[in-house]
Amino acid sequence: MFKQLKVRFIILAMVSMTVTLILAFTAVNVTLRVRLANRTDEIIDTLYENGGVFPIFNRTREDSDSDSQEERKFHTETPFQTRYYIAYVNDETEQIFNADYTHIAIMNIDMIKEQVTQIMDKKKDRGYIDNYRFARFETEDGFMIIGIDCQTDLSTVKTLLIITLVTISSCVIIVLIILIVFSKYVLKPFEENREKQRRFITDAGHELKTPIAIIQSNTEVMEMIDGESKWLSNIKQQTVRMSHLVKGLIELSKMDEQVLSEKEKQKIILSEIVFNSVESFRVPAETKGINLSAEIAPNISVMGDLEDIVRLVGILLDNAIKYTDDRKEMKVRLSSKSKKAVLVVSNTCKGLDRASVPKFFDRFYRSDSSRNSETGGYGIGLSMAQMIVQNHKGKLSVNYSEDKRVIFTVEI
Repeated sequence: MFKQLKVRFIILAMVSMTVTLILAFTAVNVTLRVRLANRTDEIIDTLYENGGVFPIFNRTREDSDSDSQEERKFHTETPFQTRYYIAYVNDETEQIFNADYTHIAIMNIDMIKEQVTQIMDKKKDRGYIDNYRFARFETEDGFMIIGIDCQTDLSTVKTLLIITLVTISSCVIIVLIILIVFSKYVLKPFEENREKQRRFITDAGHELKTPIAIIQSNTEVMEMIDGESKWLSNIKQQTVRMSHLVKGLIELSKMDEQVLSEKEKQKIILSEIVFNSVESFRVPAETKGINLSAEIAPNISVMGDLEDIVRLVGILLDNAIKYTDDRKEMKVRLSSKSKKAVLVVSNTCKGLDRASVPKFFDRFYRSDSSRNSETGGYGIGLSMAQMIVQNHKGKLSVNYSEDKRVIFTVEI
């Protein structure tokens, strides 16, 4: 149990940390890329508003406080750091009739012309093409296209992305190692407390056996001397009930401690076990007027503990008989799916609260409407069934269908 809890704790912690890191670094990368795009667009807009050239700012230290908002967007080195070209394209022929390539070091003019053609084919007026950020403006003669070389900025973004991925991977590996090493110390107090609870249940169960046995024997003696009476009958009934409950608690506690190893497993013909169990439960079913039908595929086998598997099938069949409603239908089906044995036990059960269904495997839980003490149950049988399935690395689930049937499904 605690091994599974440890694995879940590590998975939850790793997923939470990884998602947090990814969101944080994604926000950083996206913010940087957006700011670079906005900065480039500001330069493009300035070039467009000034006819393809940067405005000349004659600034001195004294009048720097009175600079216009446009002047504050750039510094004096911006015109020299910005590599760009400007092309004027005819609206009808989509051919370049005027261009300025003096602000960019380029050996192949045809490459720029091809880039301009691609920009004209695009539906949007702003974006990226190759390493350039472009903008397209309508003019009286056609279009004015401005392309700014963003290779340095894009390389910065790419480098940051690589650093981000390396950082996230490193953090995940380091934290995973830390969690694996220290998780056993975190869960140790809980494991010790669980062990104390198991030991208490086992010890208390054994201690209760003696007084229950004494009460039973004394009741039988009194019945022999004074004859039968309803009070002695009630005492006998409750002591038998208490004896079964104590026995179930001890078995549940032992099962909680059990870890089935691969060496302890043996090949079990599950088809034979289910068939024999169904036949043994036919008489109790017929006594209550229940129509018990079975569909058992032959030669289905599993690896596990024979005694536990027999107990598992018995618990499910006994539970179905106890809680079948007045429609009195009960079905058992055994089949195979993806190299797993699938056992389905269902029974009709009206008036069941759907919210209570997930609680069926809780210890001592019984739904008020249909799972009460009058049926003779103690609320620990399904808990034992779940532990048996878990020890065999299988899955036990329960559903409440639309036609008011409780369906237990075992996959081993």
